[in-house]
Amino acid sequence: MNHSIQSRNAASPVYSQPKRKSDNHLCLVFDDQQVWKQLSNKSTTESVGVCGHPHFSDIHGIQFAAQQAIQRSQILVERICNAPSNGAEEMRKVVKHLDRLSDTLCSVIDVAEFVRHAHPDNNIRESVHQAYSQLYSYMNVLNTDTRLHKVLSEALADEQIVKHFTADEYMSAIVLLHDFEKSGIHLPIQKRKEFVDLSDRIIHLGREFMQQNPRAIREVKIPLAALGRLHLSDSSVTIKNGYAHIPTDSSEAQLILKYASNEQLRKQVYESVHTATKESIAVLEQMLKTRAELAVLVGKSSFAELQLQDRMAKSPEHVEAFLRKLSEHQSSLFKRDMQLLQYAKQRELNLASAPVVNAWDRDYYMHLCGVEETQNGSVNHHLPYFTVGSVIRGLSRLFDSLYGVRFEYAPMRSGESWHDQVRKLNVVCENEGKIGVIYCDLFSRAGKPPGAAHYTIRTSRRVDDDDSENDVRFAFPNRNVDEANFLPPIVQPAERVQGRDGLYQLPVIALSCSFSLKSRNQPAYLSMYEIETLFHEMGHAMHSMLGRTDFHNVAGTRCATDFVELPSILMEHFIWHPKVLSLFMDDPNTAVGSPASIESFLKQRKSFNGIELNSQILMALVDQRYHSSIAKSDNFSSVKEWHQLQDSVGLFPSVASAMWPVQFHHLFGYAANYYSYLFDRALARKVWETNFKENPLDRENGQAFRKGVLEWGGSRDPWKCIADVLEEEDASKIVNGDEVAMKTVGDWGVDV
Repeated sequence: MNHSIQSRNAASPVYSQPKRKSDNHLCLVFDDQQVWKQLSNKSTTESVGVCGHPHFSDIHGIQFAAQQAIQRSQILVERICNAPSNGAEEMRKVVKHLDRLSDTLCSVIDVAEFVRHAHPDNNIRESVHQAYSQLYSYMNVLNTDTRLHKVLSEALADEQIVKHFTADEYMSAIVLLHDFEKSGIHLPIQKRKEFVDLSDRIIHLGREFMQQNPRAIREVKIPLAALGRLHLSDSSVTIKNGYAHIPTDSSEAQLILKYASNEQLRKQVYESVHTATKESIAVLEQMLKTRAELAVLVGKSSFAELQLQDRMAKSPEHVEAFLRKLSEHQSSLFKRDMQLLQYAKQRELNLASAPVVNAWDRDYYMHLCGVEETQNGSVNHHLPYFTVGSVIRGLSRLFDSLYGVRFEYAPMRSGESWHDQVRKLNVVCENEGKIGVIYCDLFSRAGKPPGAAHYTIRTSRRVDDDDSENDVRFAFPNRNVDEANFLPPIVQPAERVQGRDGLYQLPVIALSCSFSLKSRNQPAYLSMYEIETLFHEMGHAMHSMLGRTDFHNVAGTRCATDFVELPSILMEHFIWHPKVLSLFMDDPNTAVGSPASIESFLKQRKSFNGIELNSQILMALVDQRYHSSIAKSDNFSSVKEWHQLQDSVGLFPSVASAMWPVQFHHLFGYAANYYSYLFDRALARKVWETNFKENPLDRENGQAFRKGVLEWGGSRDPWKCIADVLEEEDASKIVNGDEVAMKTVGDWGVDV
């Protein structure tokens, strides 16, 4: 491994495995309702708002928080804009105050973003939604404030200022500058207006793209006799005159593709499900063309070029190089999976030679192969289940081993929680003390969005040098303005961190999952899939906790889109190692019972992973093609481009009547960035194999990853971060972040 790590702090000592204190209490907090009830009754009487925000306790407080954030932001805007006339020292603080400005707004926006999804009270949700919209709108106004952009540009052009920047400060300045320029702020007035108009149009088309039903055929009519033994239970299916009328957007249509042995029936359903109206194609193409117009307006050849300029990939050409090399690396896997499907179809139909496997055959023969494995006894479905508490405790033990960081139960103050299922954990470092807070909202309930998510509530930031007491004086120079006329500055809790100068606001995040809690009197058990989900989200959480920079804009997960998933995907690798699974047990030295079942499960889940991977590569290439310069062409056809890619890259022949991309909603939200997850999977695989595969509890390598990658947040070139935790040969190939680096990562492959 490359040990030339640029540490943010002092040199690290030699590490030994920690002596672990009893942590059973942590398990009981989540699993034993009696213990939890007793602890809840002991919560402090001090009253605060949700997630500890002082004003998020009721509707009036939320409205006040929004007003305060806007007013204090307006003061900061004036202070920044007046910096050139207020002297060199004020210019030196421009990046600091821009970061404060962003943090002032995000201190409310981030909490509101979470609360509007998680809070059970409709009135509170509506109130925070209004606050969120108001603040987000104001933030968009600031992104087009030419005065702010001008002052920042002047500061960055001054060598006497820049030479004193820390790594955090410089990266924060560059991020802010790029954000301004992405808003077209450097354009002449008329072109800025055009930029705003195009941006609004893209949002409108994107919403239409997301909300429409794009299918030309809304339901498929099938004779009941053709369904055979298939049982249709969906309430959306209508039975009439011997026919089943099945909506093409229903789960029943997917079940037919998976279970129906009649190929003509599967073909009929597949073609119906993947049709597209002329209107839906037009909406997609208008969105792509409008994005292309916007890119040209700001001097880029394509929307992909505009999007990728501050990513690890840097350019569309580099993304294409990565995807093509990845496809080449995994080609033998693609071939193996297709041969299995061909053999299954050949055998079922008793054919003399291998047949063509079509798109409508995919799910059916994959299922058929899975059934045969089960019947042969090669798949064991008896996976171990673990309680939520034992998994949280296991994660604490894992982080303690790797990073010297553990979880401790923290009592909540009155009003801090939004539901009695929520638990609060302090994150404690053996050397630095308390370094952050995690709220765990892990169970499903009525009105709560499904799925899992990591929400930033507050980022790390140094606060003792804010100089907020002089905001009004420098905002309104040469004017006798009374501070009492304004709402007070927003004051976040500040703590001293051992080993660091100054005071810091500590990171706070919330993890939201939708695990099932069947009984309040029994602990909730998680399947291996659910544990994997929790590990993934905890990967993000550790990035937030350990990425404690001096500047809010580059703290924790505020980093490049194609880098942010690396820590979370890496965490997924840990769960399957026997040494990590043993951490879930009451005695960490106890061997996990059912190793055969886990091995069997891993084998099963890897079945046909090649086909799924090829689909992901194809989608990423479609995303790139649609956002390339060809979208500007008068004869651009999204249908034609889709079929060309399907036939050249995909494993199944294209279907003339099918136009799946109108259902690919990530084209709106992840424009030109869909490759990122595959990219981070490849990075995570290499980091895992280099550092943790042999010993996932290795403290030395854990500390190397902490100091080389996690602690930097988004304040350092991620290529250099990753190079620091790889062997010299691998590091030298990628450290420059060029096309060679992208091809190298593609050639590493992904874990399948």
